[in-house]
Amino acid sequence: MNQNILEIIKNRRNVRKFNDSPISKDTITKILEAATWAPNHRSTEPWRFFVLEKNSKKRIEIANLIYDWTYKNVKNPNTKRRKASALSAKQEIIDVPLFIYVYSIPGETDDITKENYGATCCAIQNLQLASFSMGIGVGWSTGKPCLCPEVKNALGITENWEIIGALYIGYTNIKLTASRIPVNNVTKWL
Repeated sequence: MNQNILEIIKNRRNVRKFNDSPISKDTITKILEAATWAPNHRSTEPWRFFVLEKNSKKRIEIANLIYDWTYKNVKNPNTKRRKASALSAKQEIIDVPLFIYVYSIPGETDDITKENYGATCCAIQNLQLASFSMGIGVGWSTGKPCLCPEVKNALGITENWEIIGALYIGYTNIKLTASRIPVNNVTKWL
């Protein structure tokens, strides 16, 4: 990680276009470890990761669940377009080099549950920044792959965990640009 952290933060983007290069287990472990160093107020370490390896039976099962859910729930009366949307969602999960679900465990109180949610979001940001520093892009989704209620059961989750996102991960050469409004426009100095 030889880039300045501020530059990594400014240049990181949500990416969903990847090349076919596999990501080694060692690299996956490193980015997951970076995630686990996120701040968490009460040291609850509330994040839970489900790594769906390329070509695994579980990933194919999940992709099929997303296909079925998308086909049934996409708000488009055109059957052909609904089927295309469902197929696209399924194929993206199958094709991406690495696919990870991230969940947050509940706390003993509503406040701790809220803190756990925030900490797990921070964990995903750490994962994204570590990945980006290694030339790996991450697309954080809270859409179709997270809306299908059957996913939780397919992953073997019986607890009342909250899904925080599905991560599409892979090596990428895409360089996206963005801008932000000046910090003084969103800051009140007192």
